[in-house]
Amino acid sequence: MVGLTSVLLSGLSGLRAAQTGVATVSQNIANANTPGYVRTEMILAPRTQIGAGAGVEITGIKRAADRFLATASYIAASAASSASARSDLLSRAQQSFGDPSDASSVFGAVDEFWSALTALGVDPSSSLRRSDVVSALQATYDEIHRIGGSLQDLISEADQRIGDAVSEAQGLIDRIAQLNSEIRLNQRVGADSSSAENAQSALIDQLSALMDVRTTPQADGGVHVRTGGGALLVGVDAARLSYTPDSSPYATHGVISLNADVGSQTNIESFLTGGSIKGLLQARDVDLPGMAEALGGYAGVLADAMNAVHNENTSSPAVSSMTGRQTGLLSTDALNFTGVSTIALTDATGVLRDRLTIDFDAMTITSESPTNSISFAGGGTIGDFIDALNTALAAETPSGTASFTDGVLSLNVNGNGGIVIQQDAADPALRAGRGFSHFFGLNDLISRPTPLFFESGVSGTDVHGFADNGVIQYQIRDSQGRFIADRSITISGALSAPGATWNDVLSALNATGTGLGEYGAFSLNSSTGQITFAANPAFKVELVTDTTQRGNTGVSLSALNGLSASATAGRATEIDVNSRVAANATRLAVARPNITVAIGSKIIEAGDNRGANALAAARDATRNFSTAGVLTAQTGTLATYASRLGGEAGRLASDAERQAAGAAAVATAAADRRGEMESVSIDDELMKMTTYQNAYAAAARVIQAATEMLDTLMTIGYR
Repeated sequence: MVGLTSVLLSGLSGLRAAQTGVATVSQNIANANTPGYVRTEMILAPRTQIGAGAGVEITGIKRAADRFLATASYIAASAASSASARSDLLSRAQQSFGDPSDASSVFGAVDEFWSALTALGVDPSSSLRRSDVVSALQATYDEIHRIGGSLQDLISEADQRIGDAVSEAQGLIDRIAQLNSEIRLNQRVGADSSSAENAQSALIDQLSALMDVRTTPQADGGVHVRTGGGALLVGVDAARLSYTPDSSPYATHGVISLNADVGSQTNIESFLTGGSIKGLLQARDVDLPGMAEALGGYAGVLADAMNAVHNENTSSPAVSSMTGRQTGLLSTDALNFTGVSTIALTDATGVLRDRLTIDFDAMTITSESPTNSISFAGGGTIGDFIDALNTALAAETPSGTASFTDGVLSLNVNGNGGIVIQQDAADPALRAGRGFSHFFGLNDLISRPTPLFFESGVSGTDVHGFADNGVIQYQIRDSQGRFIADRSITISGALSAPGATWNDVLSALNATGTGLGEYGAFSLNSSTGQITFAANPAFKVELVTDTTQRGNTGVSLSALNGLSASATAGRATEIDVNSRVAANATRLAVARPNITVAIGSKIIEAGDNRGANALAAARDATRNFSTAGVLTAQTGTLATYASRLGGEAGRLASDAERQAAGAAAVATAAADRRGEMESVSIDDELMKMTTYQNAYAAAARVIQAATEMLDTLMTIGYR
């Protein structure tokens, strides 16, 4: 009887095993086309509780998952997603620049401007051709504005997409952690946990597209999930990610915080090596700002080059009033000019009435008709010079005025007179490398509401002139992106005392403990007066806010020195054709006057094309260009600089596209290899189905035979 019982148990266990096998195969076949489904396999072991031959035991239902292939798939998918996100943004950025050979692109607009200038040189008296030049220049800057705005929009879009991706990642992390609990419970009670594991695997696949992940199976069921850099996303509980997008132009973006609710200051960004979030961060923080910075640099150098020539030219007739650019300077600032400049005063026909020779070395203004000499050596300030110039102009017939208000120099003559300014050929008047009229922007062709260039010409011993209580705030993070400190330098105390200088400001900025002394160094270039900052490579220093203001100019320390993206990249959206020239094309200065002639001689001819030719020649003049975003410091012409700007935008987009294509191919190969191992083969499953059906029939026959044998034995025993 014991042997018969063993046979019955063996048959019964076989019957149950076959039933479970058929159910497992049926589930596999039903989900053959379900994305992310991993086939399951039944695991059997011999039953030995009552000795050999006691049948089989189902020890579990196991997913045919390969941990190493899954990890390879996660890595490849995150790399492809990162490259794709970056490529998308850079491709659209490059499209905003347009095809350099297309007349409708910014490069086509620049070429049209140069062509219009060349045509104007043929007939400088033509009002139509003057208007064409102004229109072409305006079209050029309209295109630069559009591209600059587009780049800022893409930066804002990237930031918003980062916020959306972080929210999506948080949802996936929460669900993965919840499924961990379900899987552990099923395994404790011996239930099939494969459905929960498949659902969890699909969620991890989705998460790997957002950020690179690594999984570690746990002995009690479920997995721990970390980023490629080791940040724990799912352990016993789900991690908490948080990020607040900021769509403001030139914003200082926050960081993606990990578990900030429990006091952690961890920035997870440095722990990401892939995923769309990584690609978006690269585009938002490096690629797009670099392109915007380069575009702003080009807008600035084009404007400065045109203004340098235009300030040596004159319109015909000469203008009776000139209003300069916003310099950010104060009347109490040291003059800091050297050399000689001349202001020629003409009548309505271009005849020279008087010549005011300004000798900045001797600090005198000398007039010839009437003969007079006025000194401005008293204090050596801009205010002293303006007072002397105003006195000299007031003595003219008709009289004139000079004023310097809130950083802007203005010259005016009454009646029908005109003003022409030129540099001395042998000893030009210079401040920070620019001539008198050019520096103050008195006859600018192109303008900006804030400083167009950042070589202000101040000296360390000059009074800084910042209004009280202005604050410069910086945020410092380490190389891992972790918050280190906030540093605020306020114009108060010793800095607000009368006579506080730029050197005092530098000392405050470079102070250890209260300034940025531990994280980098500010320095003032003695030749240009520009303040620059060199960061310690171990830290990332970002300007958060700057509420400082020089007097009533509205110009902050960062705007004056180009220490913020809004000051440098902002040139692409703020520089425009001078409103006076745009409103009246006759103010376009295309004549080159000869102010060395005798008083009473004509210095302006209506048909003079030398100024127009000089403007056109600026295109091919060799000049030095400073580093600007993706463009390195270089020597070349405006034409080659524009070509390099377009080429660099195209190169970045092309490289990103190739990287995305390569990463996508690797991701496809990894997914295919993983699919070969984990996916369902209908042929294989049908073979298993046949095997389990036959096993079921065989087990049933064993049970039937044992039953018949038992019946026979019972009959024999009864008789």
